[in-house]
Amino acid sequence: MKKKNVLMVVASIVFATANALTTMAQEVAGIGITQASTLPITGVAEKTDGNYNFKSFEVEVFESGSYYTEFWLLPSKYANNHYSTFMVYVNEDYIGSINPTVGNWQSARVYGHEFFNLTKGKNVITIATLAPEFPEVETLKMAMNDADATFSSEAYEEYLDEAATGITYDIPEENEMTIFASDATGMTPAHFSNVPLNYTFYKTFSFTQDQEIFITSSSSASHKIDVVYYRSEPVFIIDPGVFEPIEPIRPPISIMNYSPTNSDEQTAIQIPSGSKFNPREIYIPATSEEMQGLSWVFPSEKALNSSTQIATARLTIPKSGQYLVRVRHTETGGTSVADINVNGAYYYENMPITLSFRSCEIPADGNAYATFTCCNNFGKDDPFLFIHGADCDKIVGVNDDAPREKKEQYNLSSLDSYISQTYFMKTLGISVNNYSSSNPKSRCSIFARISEEATQSVAKARTQKTNVTSVSDTPIMDELIQIIAPDNINGSFSINAPEEIQQIYVYGLAGNCIGSVCCKESCVNIPVSSLNVTQSGVYVVSVKNINGTYSQKIIIK
Repeated sequence: MKKKNVLMVVASIVFATANALTTMAQEVAGIGITQASTLPITGVAEKTDGNYNFKSFEVEVFESGSYYTEFWLLPSKYANNHYSTFMVYVNEDYIGSINPTVGNWQSARVYGHEFFNLTKGKNVITIATLAPEFPEVETLKMAMNDADATFSSEAYEEYLDEAATGITYDIPEENEMTIFASDATGMTPAHFSNVPLNYTFYKTFSFTQDQEIFITSSSSASHKIDVVYYRSEPVFIIDPGVFEPIEPIRPPISIMNYSPTNSDEQTAIQIPSGSKFNPREIYIPATSEEMQGLSWVFPSEKALNSSTQIATARLTIPKSGQYLVRVRHTETGGTSVADINVNGAYYYENMPITLSFRSCEIPADGNAYATFTCCNNFGKDDPFLFIHGADCDKIVGVNDDAPREKKEQYNLSSLDSYISQTYFMKTLGISVNNYSSSNPKSRCSIFARISEEATQSVAKARTQKTNVTSVSDTPIMDELIQIIAPDNINGSFSINAPEEIQQIYVYGLAGNCIGSVCCKESCVNIPVSSLNVTQSGVYVVSVKNINGTYSQKIIIK
């Protein structure tokens, strides 16, 4: 019974419900889904069969038909100057492969298959690569309209250019949280608002016990390599009903691929014709004890007679499982680019690196403390939290998406990050980076050092839903409400509040109400056009919640 419960928990974590980025934005703005819209992604999962690693996307299809499909992915460059091959399946059928000819993040389609035939209901798109490499496919787009299934690389290329020039970002200091008193532990929750949420290089590999690994990185900037035991060795799922994605079938023919070795010869991956493979093994999240004990940090040093900074990580793997490799800038707010080499087999060139770090001590006193983010762009931003500690700046806690129960408790986006741990060593601080490279720049809030006793107080402030009929338009001054104006009239307002937002209004300076939107979330992303703002100027934005109405003057260029 215990084993079955563990598997159920594992399945719910690995295949967590995730709203599609486009769909969430449309829901917030009150826009309906049309045939021209991209299909919503309802789940993401990673599995293995020991030889291949798989990443599956579950999509909801409203009408059977042919859908143009494009992937946003990062191929590895091999020593023979060729790149990863991504094998693609639709439900149980092998469709074809993606064979990139250049490195770095990019959009790609299956050669010879611009669109996939999908049936109404749940469909599963699976991508496979040879282990130990995991398919670095961030997301995909599927639509009946070709243009809607196309990724734009503009945001990433702009961010890459900024990183190459070494642009810096301001990291705000901690905000006061006077509404939360310290509890029996003597700890007051910490709050950081408007923290830069930027992408920095990371990659996962499945390493085996006693394997020798060698990772190097080089950059013009001082930087560090993090290696963290991220997920434990695979657990075999006995009941296929526990895990939703359909088991794909291996391709009926051999696929030509390039072996990640020093050989320049083209080799073929022989795949038995018609044989089924059962990727029922999944990597379960590492425990907090494992993460705190199995993590390493390797700082760079200036190379001899050179201005180049080089970091070297040599490690004998102590335990089989999935390991996360992250490269980050040493200076908080700093950016640069780096080249990374893993085991002399996998190369990544000109990758952006950065660091958004804030000092925050979380005591090792036997109590569990929670840390979580709140996206500025609800349902679109995707934070990745890291806890630093052990007096050597190594990672002692890491997590991506919040579990469903915590999302509901704190009124978070399904893409917000959440960590709750009992620490065995004093922590130094918290860093956050963007999981997404396709939308690499944003900002978020971080709530930290929330003990079990303070949990209800903080959760109540985030999700308070008492008698709304008695609420008046009494002015309030809540420092935790953030209103971020768009860069121009084609952008969106990002509004973040500790309680559920009831309604948002926009007024002209003459006091006339230009537009309003009803809300039922605490973090929203509202297109300017949905508030009837059609020209640049000075406006007043009012946010109404359970406590009253908060107003702020903003300028739209």
